[in-house]
Amino acid sequence: MSSLEPMDAETLKTIAGHGDDKSAIRDVIHYTYFEEEAEARSFARAVLAQGFHDVALGQPGLSDGDTGYVIRAHHDGTLIEGDISKRLSTIRQLAEKFSGDYDGWEAALVLKD
Repeated sequence: MSSLEPMDAETLKTIAGHGDDKSAIRDVIHYTYFEEEAEARSFARAVLAQGFHDVALGQPGLSDGDTGYVIRAHHDGTLIEGDISKRLSTIRQLAEKFSGDYDGWEAALVLKD
């Protein structure tokens, strides 16, 4: 059973259409937003415990008066649906648990040889 959101499925389809080798391991970056710093920090600890790495806390809109926080978290993995869907399910569940708004992911294209 796939836990992919429609946007994720569309992204994977688009990436595949550009000749991506979905079995190649690459850095996948996830973005989750929070209103409260304490919730953002708790989420960061939780995703680290789930094997995500290079987890960073930021305040991208601070200069515009937005006091919200973003957590950027990375994982190394493939874009095979079964692999990426497990990671997406984990991070979305944690975002919900800590009152965050999961905003999506990005990954570099890895062309087939």
